[in-house]
Order: sequence, then structure tokens, then C-alpha cells
Amino acid sequence: MAATRVSALLAGFSLLAFPALAQEETTPPADMPEAVAMPVDGAEAAQGEAAEETVEVNPDEMADMLNSSQQLKQTFTLKRTINGEVVETDKRTVTFSRDMPYRETEAKQTTLEQLKAAFDGEALTRTEAFEEAKLDFIVADTDRDEAMTAQEFASLVDSWRKNDARIADAPTEEIARQRQYDAFLEELDPSAAQMQTEAYAREKFAFMAGASESMSLQDYIREYLLDFDSMDADKDTVLTGDELMRFRALNRGETLDM
Repeated sequence: MAATRVSALLAGFSLLAFPALAQEETTPPADMPEAVAMPVDGAEAAQGEAAEETVEVNPDEMADMLNSSQQLKQTFTLKRTINGEVVETDKRTVTFSRDMPYRETEAKQTTLEQLKAAFDGEALTRTEAFEEAKLDFIVADTDRDEAMTAQEFASLVDSWRKNDARIADAPTEEIARQRQYDAFLEELDPSAAQMQTEAYAREKFAFMAGASESMSLQDYIREYLLDFDSMDADKDTVLTGDELMRFRALNRGETLDM
């Protein structure tokens, strides 16, 4: 009778342990890289081996033991499309377990959406950079006077820092060391870290604006795309790898060894 109850528990838990993974299809717009993902390998589940000795456990403990020993793997194919042409294909495998369940994040993103976002973030076209610059200006121009000041730009860069936006691996060891110091400073004194970020941003703004105290939308877009073009070493109008890392460092006001 006890064996029958354990078997029933096992059967019921198996149905709960492997939720169906939704497949999404998207149509990428022209001239914009888009990650199109679909599961290709299906789900693989591995259960722990049965114990050699019989141990009496209650149903709740049995469920916890089973849950901790089961995993679910799924592989997605991600495709990058520019101007309707697939320029890159990659496969990413995610392992779901008790520590990494298949569920939405606090930002309401599924694992598949997170994979797409990460994949999209590994490349930037010139068209996307243009759109980024326009959005930057709208966000930064808080007083809506159609001019971006040094303080407004510093606040914009600080928002990237707080939200972990437009971040990429450090392109040089010097920048990596500086980021380690900044992270240490953030823990030790958040206000000092904010002042440091503002100092970087003000230097960057001074470089972009020259002698002017503010920049128009056209000025900011022009300077943003000049940075893009200077980092586009192969002149393919797409930044990837080291090109993108250096561009993101420039966005944040980090000094590069050009």
C-alpha cells in the first residue's frame, strides 16, 4: 500500500516537474537585428537514482528530494537578421532546475525573452545607434527645452549605471581595473560612486559639445554616430565583439587607449 502511494506521488510530481515550454515566432523588421528563437532539442529530464536502502520519508520530504534531483534542458536556435538576411546563427542551451526554474523574471521576461535580449545586445547596427541617440535625448531633456546640458547628460549616464544598461565587458585591462574600483567604491560609498560617474560623463559631454554649454538633438545624434563610426573597424555598419565593447565604454565616458 505504501509503495502504491509513493508511486502515485512520483507520477503526480513528474507531471508538475516538466512544464511545457512555449514556442514563439517573431518577424524581424528590416535593417534591425532580431533574435528569432525556437526550441530544437526538446526537453531532457534526469532523475536521481533510487537509494539502495529503504528510508521512510513523508510526502513533503519526498517531493523536495525529487525536485532537487531533476533538471530540464532546452536548446534554442537564435538567428540574427539584418535587412532581411540572416547574418548569424547560434545555439544556446539553458538548464532549468530548482535553483533556476522556468518562470518569468521580476521584469516579466521569460527565459526565452532573456536569451533573445542578451543575443540582441551582442550586436548593434548603425540604425539602432541612431534610434538609441534619439531616445537618449528625449530621456535626458527633462525640462523639454530641446537642449541637453552637461548635468542632464550626467543624469542619463547615471541612469545607465543604476539600471545596468548599455554595459559590456571592459575592452581594456585598464578599464576593467577602473570598473573594479568603481564597484568597490559603490559598496563603500554610493554617493562617491555617483560623483565619479558624473565626472566621467561631464568629461564626455565636454568632448562632444566643445565650447557649447548644451547640445541640440542633431548635435547629440551626430556625435553619437561619430563614435559609432570610429569604433566600426571593418566598416560593415554593425558593431560586435570588441567594437561594441569599446563603443559602450565611450557611451559611459570611459577613456579608451585609442
